[in-house]
Amino acid sequence: MYNIGMSRLFISVERLEAWTAEGRASLAGDRMTLTELGRSFTMEPAVHFVGITGSDVDPAGLVGLVKTAAYLETLGAELMETSVIYADTAYEVVNGFIGEPLPA
Repeated sequence: MYNIGMSRLFISVERLEAWTAEGRASLAGDRMTLTELGRSFTMEPAVHFVGITGSDVDPAGLVGLVKTAAYLETLGAELMETSVIYADTAYEVVNGFIGEPLPA
């Protein structure tokens, strides 16, 4: 998880699966509840940009950012497993979700 302070957070698919298996989180539709905190979040598919394939140049400035799948679609970017192709640049990404906190 990359940002938790009861603001939006990014959680990778792997982390979410582990937390669910450990009983630390529960899922129902697009809602995740952190059982230890009793806080719920609506979840939206997203990716965390972690690098560029075959280059050190990031022309779009995406490395280090988290973007929703819906936003990438509006840009015309292609999401393929662990990579995103945008404007002729191949980015390495971590798949996951952006969680928007629901009122306590």
